[in-house]
Amino acid sequence: MIRPGFFNQSTQHIGMTTELEPTLLDYLPLDQYDECTVSNSRVRRCADDGTFMRVIDTVPGGDSHAVSLDVIESLVAPYGSTLIEKFFDHVHPSFPILIEDVFRQSYRERRGLSPLLLAAVYVLTLKFVDVGAASQTARKPDAARLEASALKLLMDSLQFPSVSTIQAGLLLTQKSTLATASLNGQLVTAAFELGLHQDCTNWRMDTWEKGLRKRLAWALYMQDKWSSLVHGRPSHIFAFNWTVKDLVEQDFSDAFSSGTDSSHDETAVGHGPLLFCHMVALTTILSDILDRFYTLHAIEEFSAAGNQRTRMILEKAKPAQIRLKDWFSSLPPSLKMETSTGELVETITDEHARNGALHLAYFATEITLHRCIVRSLLAEGTDQYLAHICRSAAKTRLISAMDFVNRLRPAHLRSFWPASARTNFSLIGSFGMLLRITAPTNEEADFYRVRLCEYRWTLGVSHKNAEFMGFALQSLDNATALHKHVPAKPGIAELMALSGKNAPPMPTSALGSYDDAMMDAAGTGASSSVISGLASPATSVSDMDDGEGMASMAPL
Repeated sequence: MIRPGFFNQSTQHIGMTTELEPTLLDYLPLDQYDECTVSNSRVRRCADDGTFMRVIDTVPGGDSHAVSLDVIESLVAPYGSTLIEKFFDHVHPSFPILIEDVFRQSYRERRGLSPLLLAAVYVLTLKFVDVGAASQTARKPDAARLEASALKLLMDSLQFPSVSTIQAGLLLTQKSTLATASLNGQLVTAAFELGLHQDCTNWRMDTWEKGLRKRLAWALYMQDKWSSLVHGRPSHIFAFNWTVKDLVEQDFSDAFSSGTDSSHDETAVGHGPLLFCHMVALTTILSDILDRFYTLHAIEEFSAAGNQRTRMILEKAKPAQIRLKDWFSSLPPSLKMETSTGELVETITDEHARNGALHLAYFATEITLHRCIVRSLLAEGTDQYLAHICRSAAKTRLISAMDFVNRLRPAHLRSFWPASARTNFSLIGSFGMLLRITAPTNEEADFYRVRLCEYRWTLGVSHKNAEFMGFALQSLDNATALHKHVPAKPGIAELMALSGKNAPPMPTSALGSYDDAMMDAAGTGASSSVISGLASPATSVSDMDDGEGMASMAPL
């Protein structure tokens, strides 16, 4: 049974180092709700391990109803109910941070529903409603005022956060134009107030509440880590202060409609929970990569290694490469982009279309790892054969990622994409530009120039169905404009004449085997291949020498 006002009630986790001695709380006389009045607030015992929360009933200046539900509703009228249906069709299945039946009932009865949360749902779902198809007399939603109202309500609510605060904040940060680094930091801090970073397995609460807390916690974890990547800022969540257990099937038992409270199509849920869990698992790998290669301490350590930098990085990269390989190979058929024969799925359902964001995140994670490796090759004294092996592996990743984007169809592009997606698309272009400007020869640099031109064309075509692609287009154009400052590369013949010796031989082994070669060359002696699931079969790594493989990709 959900307590009245639960979602809008503010709580504060009582830490172990504050002025209030937690041991004193063990002796409090508790009522049937495990609560006791202390001074002007209530304290709730959550578990027998000394976990207590301070409950705040009155929220001064917080998520009040000063901006009423009716005002929020008026900003989207007459599309309110349509937006709710679209939300549970397109967003909630793969981002299940609400309890559907509870939200629908609150919306229908206009009781216990946070104006902030309603505004956040509307903001994120406007893109799925074709307002042009409505009657000529219908007024279009006021998107600008809706966003402004939602952000104001969120800022007020963050002072005394509730569950609704976190839910609304997470939804709003799925819109790329709102997902700022500062807002992410505020959300993480608010979640700490609610104790979402702790294991609630043995807490005194119902199963539905534990499941909700875990889903919110892992959604926040993903938001924080991808925000760290997107903005190039330190993460706010660290493993030594994170004890949330892995998600299990039971944690989703109350997330979706029971079928008795709405006419919502139950098939829309599909493999959403599975996708959510695999995205969480991938994000833990990304977190490991960010910690190993992109902290200030790691950067200093690599810099001090001199011409041994690449070998050090490859040694540290091995566990991440193994985890990436295992993650990809463990994907169930329902989460793959292609059939068992390697062909792209012909009939793209709404359920299957959601897989695009998951696979894009996979490529972005791979690229994040390989960017560090490729940059390390610039150090003087780097072994040239090792450099060749690393660049060949990086080339394979780039081609695979570009091929993936080229094969996306309108159904994929029109589905729900998290805020990080626009930067993830941009990272593919950034990686191609990195390989271009670090190419040792003019021929190799020209290969990447052609590939980047093809990629820009693909982004331009895709932009019609996904406006956020405009960010990747602009990013690539900006990088191309800056490229004019990069010195010209020598040709292969000129380079060979200058060096007085032949260039290193090009291995002709199959795609994906370069990871093994990288590890062997680095002296680790172990195989840790990361095989991209969508490697372009028409382009091999040996194309770099002869200039083949530059043919334009098939149009969308």
